[in-house]
Amino acid sequence: MFHSKMYRDLFSTQQMHTIWSDSSTISAWLHIEQTLALVQAKMGLIPDAAAQALASITPDDIDLDLLSEDILLVGRPIVGFVKQLREKVTLEHSASIHYGTTTQDIMDTATVLQMQTGLGVIIQDVEEIIKRLDILTIDHIHTQMIGRTNGQYAKQITFAMKTAIWSAELKRRIEAINDASQRGLQVQLGGPVGTLDTFDKETGLALRKAFAAQLNLNSSKLAWQNSRDGLGDIILALGQLGGSIEKITHNVNLLSSSGIAELYETPVTGKGASSSMAHKRNQRCSEFGEALGRLTREKSMQITSTAIQEHERSGGACIAEWVLIPEVFLISSGALRWTKQLFNTLHVDSSAMLKNLQSATRHIDSRLGGR
Repeated sequence: MFHSKMYRDLFSTQQMHTIWSDSSTISAWLHIEQTLALVQAKMGLIPDAAAQALASITPDDIDLDLLSEDILLVGRPIVGFVKQLREKVTLEHSASIHYGTTTQDIMDTATVLQMQTGLGVIIQDVEEIIKRLDILTIDHIHTQMIGRTNGQYAKQITFAMKTAIWSAELKRRIEAINDASQRGLQVQLGGPVGTLDTFDKETGLALRKAFAAQLNLNSSKLAWQNSRDGLGDIILALGQLGGSIEKITHNVNLLSSSGIAELYETPVTGKGASSSMAHKRNQRCSEFGEALGRLTREKSMQITSTAIQEHERSGGACIAEWVLIPEVFLISSGALRWTKQLFNTLHVDSSAMLKNLQSATRHIDSRLGGR
C-alpha cells in the first residue's frame, strides 16, 4: 500500500516517504561516514587528506543498482556501500574509510537521524492540531451539549470541555515523544562488539562524544547495539499518539452520525460519496484518522519483540526494525494528515447540540419521574 499509486497518499505523506526513501537513507549513511572521518581526523586518528577525500563524495556518486545487488548477496547494505566509498578514494586513503566502526553503527545512527527528522515533522503536525483544538475551545466555551457515558445520556457539558481534553491529551503525547527522544536519539558507535576496541578507552569515549555532538545526537558511555529499548520508547510513544488520534477521530465520527449530527466535515463535492446511496456524505477524515491511528497503535507494539537480543547482537531482531520503524512513521504521518484536515474543515452545529440537549433533558426527566 505504501508504494501503490492508488492508495499511497491515503495512508502516508510524501514528506515522510522522502525521509525514509533510498536517497535519504544513502545520504544519511554518507553523512555519518563523512562526519566520523572528519572527527577522527581532527583527533589525529586518520589523515586529514583521507577525511577530505571522503567529504568530496556525494550521494549521486553511489551506484544504487550495484549496491542493491551487494545487499542481496551480503544481507547487509554497508559492506557494498563502504566498498564503493573506498573505490572512490586513493588506495592510500581507503583504509581510513569506515575506520573503527561497523555496519550496526552506521545503520543504527542513520535510523536515529531519520527518526529525528520524522519526529520533527510529527510534532509539528500535532502542534497544528492542538492549535486548532484550542481555537475551538475558545469559540465554544459556552456551547452547551449533552454529555454521554456508556453510550447513554449523562449530564450537560460544553463542547469546549471536549476539545480542551483532546488538546491536553495531545500535549501529553508530545511530552512523551520528547521524553523518549532523550533516550532513543543516541549515536551508535561501538565497533564490532560494542567495545570500540580499535581505540583505547579514553580515546574511544571521546570520539563517540565528539561524533554525537557533530550529528546533534545524544551519547552514552556504552554502546546500545543489543539494547533496543531507546528506539522502542520512541516507537511506543508514537503508538500512544496513534491511540489518542484513534480515540479523538472516532468520537468526532460518533458525533457526526445520524441521530446526533452535532459535528460534520464541511462538504466538498464528491467527498465521502457512496457508490450506491446518493444521499450519503460519509465522514472520511475522521474515518481515516481513526483507521490509521489504530494501525499506528497496533504496529508500534511489534517493536517490543525486537528488544530480545542474543549476546552482543541479534541480526533477526534488528532486521525486523528495518521494516517496522519506517512503517510506524509512515502510518503516523497519514493519521495526522487526515486529522489536521478534519479539524480544519470541522463544522460545529451548536443548534443541533442544543436540540439534543433539550431532548436528552426531557428523556432524563421522564426517567427520573417514573421512578
